[in-house]
Amino acid sequence: MMVLLVGVFTVSATQAASMDVLYVPEPRSDLDQSHGYHTRLLKMALTAASGGRSVPRIESRGSMVESRAEKELAQGTLIDVFWMGTDRYKEQQLRAIRIPTTRGLIGFRKFIIRQDSVSHFEQIDSLKDLSQKVACQGNDWPDTTILVRAGLPVTTTPIYESLFKMVQLGRCDYFPRGYHDHQQELALRSDQYPELTNYEGIMLHYPFAVYFFTAKDDPQLANWIESGLEALIDNGQLLALMKRHPLTRAAFPLNANPPQHLFSIDNPTLPTDTAYQDSRYWFQPEAFRL
Repeated sequence: MMVLLVGVFTVSATQAASMDVLYVPEPRSDLDQSHGYHTRLLKMALTAASGGRSVPRIESRGSMVESRAEKELAQGTLIDVFWMGTDRYKEQQLRAIRIPTTRGLIGFRKFIIRQDSVSHFEQIDSLKDLSQKVACQGNDWPDTTILVRAGLPVTTTPIYESLFKMVQLGRCDYFPRGYHDHQQELALRSDQYPELTNYEGIMLHYPFAVYFFTAKDDPQLANWIESGLEALIDNGQLLALMKRHPLTRAAFPLNANPPQHLFSIDNPTLPTDTAYQDSRYWFQPEAFRL
């Protein structure tokens, strides 16, 4: 017999998979396009692989940074599913659905910089040159470790919206964003940060992806999501969503703005068995060249 607890706690994710609702964290801000994209994709995946099961609705609760979301997922108390940039630690602690939600687009980085620093970035011809600049990142994002290991200085903050302010105030030189992120993020904040601009001359690439994660003890929900994502790849709906959703649509066609320089660095946080060269799931660097 299933017992429901009233209060801030929810049932475990295994139970939630057979119920009417799945909980995810609240958006990071009012301008968080990623939240809308991923909840839509999650709903599509659950529907595609429902097999006659009732598809739960998706509700948001609990404002939290990524590190707290990891703990909540592991404990199965407040949220049931979340999407995060993957790394070895997360895949050890949680159950990763190892299908990139945006085909690894997040690993192809363009920069948000100040307009008055464009001429300085135009003089960058190598990773050594780039290492003279300071990047901004979230302090619990895997990207921070990736950049530091590559010899690129980083300053951090736990607050997503503060990263744009840090660039504008000169506390860092650039904010590396996923190929799909940088244009729409800045367009949404053009009134707030008029001195910032997108810099198209450099692309920084490392194998990286956002996955959906569940608790380790919830294989039923994880398998349901995985089967649904596979179906969405087969029928073309995942790519179609990327081409029309506000989060990702500005990235297409991928080679519309080829960079002058493409710098590739390793991702030491990625599990060694990650098949990032599999073009069924991952975009490859050649897709961004003319």
